Amino acid sequence: MQKMQKMRKGERTRNRIFQAASDLFLREDFERVTVDAIVEKAGVSKGTFYLYFESKDELIASLLSDYVSGLDTEYKAHVDALPPDVPGDEALLSLVGKICDIICFTVGYDSIMNLYKVHLTGKASADVVHGYNRKLYAVFTQVIERGVRRGEFCLSVPIEELARHFVLALRVLCFEWCVHSPDFDLKANARRHFRLLIDAIRAKKA
Repeated sequence: MQKMQKMRKGERTRNRIFQAASDLFLREDFERVTVDAIVEKAGVSKGTFYLYFESKDELIASLLSDYVSGLDTEYKAHVDALPPDVPGDEALLSLVGKICDIICFTVGYDSIMNLYKVHLTGKASADVVHGYNRKLYAVFTQVIERGVRRGEFCLSVPIEELARHFVLALRVLCFEWCVHSPDFDLKANARRHFRLLIDAIRAKKA
């Protein structure tokens, strides 16, 4: 019983640290957020912090993993909720639109910029965002596979390779949005770009 209570207390403490760091990283550049600031907001000692995380960089990586996993789960739920008879091209454009909406209105410009800084400076691992094991690739693969089975898409490359290209295209568009915001409409440009990609794989009618 005592062991169970101790484990629950430890989990609550870790979650407090996790939430405090999340709140700070959403508002500040990750380089400016110190361990001292995190523990002060969480109401724990620095020694307690290091019981749960080896470093601030490890905490950032853990935050990214948790956050991105939640986003990818939301993207999959969006695809799964589409009507079974929705055409493949519409399903792909709907998924792209959902991703753009979440990037613009849920994640936000500042958080995306911080993410790029984490990745480019190598201060913490961002593999969960940019690695090929990310669940987002499986979501695109799911939609493309459905279109292929129905004869809507005709591919000259493996489905997994095409899914990687689609995610890469989104990443480039997102970077353009960061560079040229607010003059760059991410959703409008993404839909325009993906229509071109979809036209290239659309099965030709006899």
